[in-house]
Order: sequence, then C-alpha cells, then structure tokens
Amino acid sequence: MMNVVSTTKSVSAQKVLAQSEPAEKSLYASLVSIFAACAQAEIKYALLRGYDELATAHGPLEVDLLVAPEDLSRFAEILARRNFVALPNWGHAPHHFFLGFEEESGSWLKFDVVTELCYGAPVRALRVALAEECLQKRRRCAPTYVLSPEHELLTLFLHCLLDKKSFREARRARLLELHEAVRRESSAHQRCQQLVEIFLAPALTWKILDQALARQDWQALLQLRQAIMKRLQQGQRAAVLRRKVNCLMFRKLRPLLFASQRRGLFVALLAPDGAGKSTLAQALKRDFGLQAQLIYMGTNIAASTIGLPTTKWLHRTLKNARVPKPLRVLLKPVNYCNRIAELWYRIACAHWQRWRGKCVVFDRYVYDSWIAKPATTWAKRLRRNFLEAGWPTPHMVILLDAPGELLFRRKGEHSPEWLEKQREAYLALQKQLPQMRVIDATQEAEEVRRATIALIWAMYRKKSL
Repeated sequence: MMNVVSTTKSVSAQKVLAQSEPAEKSLYASLVSIFAACAQAEIKYALLRGYDELATAHGPLEVDLLVAPEDLSRFAEILARRNFVALPNWGHAPHHFFLGFEEESGSWLKFDVVTELCYGAPVRALRVALAEECLQKRRRCAPTYVLSPEHELLTLFLHCLLDKKSFREARRARLLELHEAVRRESSAHQRCQQLVEIFLAPALTWKILDQALARQDWQALLQLRQAIMKRLQQGQRAAVLRRKVNCLMFRKLRPLLFASQRRGLFVALLAPDGAGKSTLAQALKRDFGLQAQLIYMGTNIAASTIGLPTTKWLHRTLKNARVPKPLRVLLKPVNYCNRIAELWYRIACAHWQRWRGKCVVFDRYVYDSWIAKPATTWAKRLRRNFLEAGWPTPHMVILLDAPGELLFRRKGEHSPEWLEKQREAYLALQKQLPQMRVIDATQEAEEVRRATIALIWAMYRKKSL
C-alpha cells in the first residue's frame, strides 16, 4: 500500500515541476543533483518533512534532513563541491547548517541536517532514540528518501508540539494525511501504536492521539505539551541538563566565537546617479541568505540607516529660517564635528556587525569623494582628511556601471554628458581598487541582484575555507 502512496507523491511532484517556471526548475534540479550524489555515495539519509514543498519552491528553500552520523562528513563534502558553506551551529546542536546560492534561479538552498532526533524549545534537549530506525525503514520517493508514515507522523507531531508549540495549517493537513495512511496500513498502524506507547505513554497514549487527530482537536494536544516533555525527560535528565547548558552557553558565546573565528565581510556599493544602487542595497538587506547589515554613509538624512540623535536636530535647526543667523553660524562648526563623529560612529557599528559575522553593505563610501574635485586650500584639505579618516578597506567594492544616456533616462537629473564623465571617473578607480568588481547595471534589477549576491557569496566561501 505504501508503494502506491510514494508513487503518487512522486507523480504529483513531477507534475508540479513540469508546470513550474524555469527558475523553479533550476532550483529543483540542483536539489535532485544533490540527492543523486548522495545515492551514488551510499549516504543514508531521509527527508524529515516538507516533501510536497520541494517541487513548488521558487524562493529560498530550507530542507530538513536526517543523516546517519557516520555519513555526515561525506554529505558535507558533496555540498562543498557544489559551493555550499557550512554555517556555524554554535548553540544549536544537534543541527548542522549548510547554505548555498543557486545563481540561475537567484535563490538560496539551505540544508538543516540532524544526526539524531531531539526536540524542545528554545533548546533541542529531549532526545528520542528513533533516528536509526527511521533510516532503516525509510522509503524511496523520487527524487529522495522520506520517512515511513508512522515515523513521519510521530516526528512531525513532536516537531509541531515541542519545537514550534503550534500546529500551523500546512502541518495539520499533513498530519491528517499521515494519520489516514497509518490507519490504512496494518503494519504501520501497529508500529505507530508501539512507538507512542514506548516514548510517550502514559502522558499520551495512541488512543488519545488517534481520537484527537480524528476530531482535529489540536488544542487538546497542545495542552499535553508539558506532560509529554516530562515523560521524555525520564531516564535522561542528566543528558537533558547537559545539552541545555552547552547550547545556552554557546549561544551566549556566539558573538565572541564569530569575532575570533568567522568574521563577516565589508562590501561597498558605488554607482553613478540612476544606476540603481539604493534599490540594490535594499534588496541585499532583505535577502534571506546574506541578511546584510545596511549602513548608509552619505549625508542624506532621509536615507540614513544608523546615525547620532543630534544629526536630525542640527539639520532642522540649520534649515530653519526663523532661527537667528548668528546662532546658525555658530552651529555650523558644531554640525561639521557632528558629521565626523557620526561617520566614526557608523564605522564602529560596521566593525561590531562584522565581528558578529554579518555581511556589512555600505551604501556610498569614501571612494565617492575620490572622483570629486581635489581640495584647493589647506582648510578644505584638512576637512577632507578628517572626513576620510578611519574608513576600513572593504573586502569587495561593487560598481554598478551603465552609460550616461541610460542613467539620464532613468532619473532625469544632471545631463547625459555629466553622468558619462562621472561613470568614467568611477571606472578609473579600478586602478586604485583591485578588489573592485563591475556589474552591468543596464540589466533588470533582479539580474543585478543575482550577479551581486553571486560575487559576495564567492568571496564569503573563499574566506570561509
């Protein structure tokens, strides 16, 4: 009977894939390739949940896998050959995270891998000794392996109840499907009863679970959460305490561990007016994989992302015609000192975010001043030296390049000739900045985003090796 269920799943996924967009096919094809490599390497693994979401995913996709402990290193090698990076899992044992960027689809693919089944929130400390049996009885469901229905029912139930503390709509539907599948197959039904009795009784018996699922009484199941947690703690109280202490300790130490072992990147965005720099900066900030910290380094108050509280007050006061002129004259040097202090404050914030492992994206940078007219007096030179002091050297400088005529059509400011000169000045900076990469900004915004993320991700992979 279960072979029929597996085949139905496979056909359904293939139909969805056939009707999907090219980008979705590309992401799914990457996933299929990884599963095929795992099969060739005889890696024992199984998808924990979310099979029906694989073929329909068109954005960032997170895949939850159970992998045999002895096969984890070989699984990591397969992903590394496909430009995945193993992310730090400090404080999140037994989870192992692997992240990769699929440039063709412009999407991220993340693997959340466990080698044992542990539940609980905020720490996965309650171990259920079922991982080996789950892998032994896994079932083929192209293009991957899935858990048998009795194992998926129990593990999904515990995941919703103990990890998420809720049963969201999609998970409810899947639990009901599994419940029906288990009841139709006598061997699965019998084993599911046994597993519930072994691990959860008397806090939860199969009769109670069976009736609650039949009635779809999710609230009744949620009320049993504490009792089930106490039942799972029996016989492993010392191990549960050890896991909780270790995880919480490593979570507290994460900033220090990132600062010493896995610092982030500095990326500076440069572009002539109208090239789409602000649009790109916001896209990088929202991106699932980068989760970049955006820091605006220019003087536009409205665009500021991080700043001193005095800046807006000084700006309003200096622009207010009702403020006496002598006071405005006195405030000008104060405003200049505030600007320097704010720049250094932003730089300090950037260093802090980098030490936390973040990718820091600078919208505008000191290099913008390098294409301006040189200072002609000692006072102007001194002023510029102060404004340019302390800026860190970015790991990568990204220049968005487009012809002046196109830039003028986009924004309608300045003139095509002036914009072309500005563009040429930016391009000339390549001689001084070997870490500069030029991206064709005549493309659609989505294409520019993909190309930019691919460059940043390649740098991050290289730095992580």
